[in-house]
Amino acid sequence: MMQLANPMWLWGLLGLAVPLAIHLLSRKEGKVIKVGSLRHLSDSTTRQFKSVKLNELLLLALRSLLLLTVVALLAGLLLQSSASLPKWVVVDRGAEQHNEISRIIDSLTSNDYELRYLEEGFPLPKDTMPEDRSLNQWFLTEQLGEAKISEAVVFTRAYMSGFRGKRPPKPEHIAWFNMPVEPAKLPAISVNEGDSVWEVSGQTDDKFTKFTTIKTAVKSAVSTEVQTKKVAIVSDEEHAYDAKVLETALLVLNDLPGFRIDIQSESAASFSADEEAVVFWLASIAAPNLDNELIFLEETTSDDLLRKLESNQWQLTKRLNKRVVLDEQLIIELSKLFDTQLPAMAESDRRTMPESWRWSKVTPDEVDVDSNTVNYADINEWLVALLVLTLVLERLVAWRRGQ
Repeated sequence: MMQLANPMWLWGLLGLAVPLAIHLLSRKEGKVIKVGSLRHLSDSTTRQFKSVKLNELLLLALRSLLLLTVVALLAGLLLQSSASLPKWVVVDRGAEQHNEISRIIDSLTSNDYELRYLEEGFPLPKDTMPEDRSLNQWFLTEQLGEAKISEAVVFTRAYMSGFRGKRPPKPEHIAWFNMPVEPAKLPAISVNEGDSVWEVSGQTDDKFTKFTTIKTAVKSAVSTEVQTKKVAIVSDEEHAYDAKVLETALLVLNDLPGFRIDIQSESAASFSADEEAVVFWLASIAAPNLDNELIFLEETTSDDLLRKLESNQWQLTKRLNKRVVLDEQLIIELSKLFDTQLPAMAESDRRTMPESWRWSKVTPDEVDVDSNTVNYADINEWLVALLVLTLVLERLVAWRRGQ
């Protein structure tokens, strides 16, 4: 079975008409016979050619083969390989220690499945553990869909914190299974507010993360003072919706233990800076030079929603809407900016991504034919060798026959 990477180059096959036309129009030179006088020669009627005969068939074949080889190279000819593609079982690190999952892994590996970890590059168990283990499961899904494998079985805890960016469609040759998640208690935090001490504790499982706040006279091992941040949201008419989304996200941070935000909304045309405020600049006109901490909106292609440019300056790389809030985890990014307790809580969050939310919905017309499950061999090296050999043979034959 063959496949073409660039089938548009098949138009080059029309070039086969060139050597054919040359050979059809060519004639062998007549034999020269010297005679002393024309008196002994008589006229004869000219015999008309009833059919055209091809001369130099070997040269015609060689030159046609040259053109065919060039077109095959340009079109990216691939041949189906008889070698079978590998099968993977892909798991989170530590999944082998789970009794039920380890039995399934053993059964699959005994049936020629190769054990890989659900991390960038899909390392083998013997490979060194990467330093940065932050996982983006949607990015890994795209990588797994492009891998040269016939099928894969994935076991993952599917924590919601591991899904960022755009939802991809589910690859048809990959089966995904959620590992069981045990509930856990979140570390307690004591918040000192005036003469009162509030203890915030929480519990998390695969469906919910809940917090409980009680007044207590005893501080826990982890305690913090209530801090108040002044925030100025500066916008224009064009970015009014962005400003509303940002304000709503900041109000969520107000519910965090030990943290309060004083939000002021202002117009870009009449803005006057408060030296203590963190300024979010959501306007078409450039932000003025400020000594404040400044976060300005400038759309660009980046994996990061917030890019730190200087010690007190950040760039917001995307317009704000509901999709960005969910896919780019806007609230978590803002909590890192304000140095709240939320990032630490998010690391302990055990909520999982439901199957119905995990994949993008596509219509049958939008689904591409998946060719990854067929193993095609690149034969460019063989085609180049055939091209050189044919060219050498064609030149030798042409030289011998005076063509």
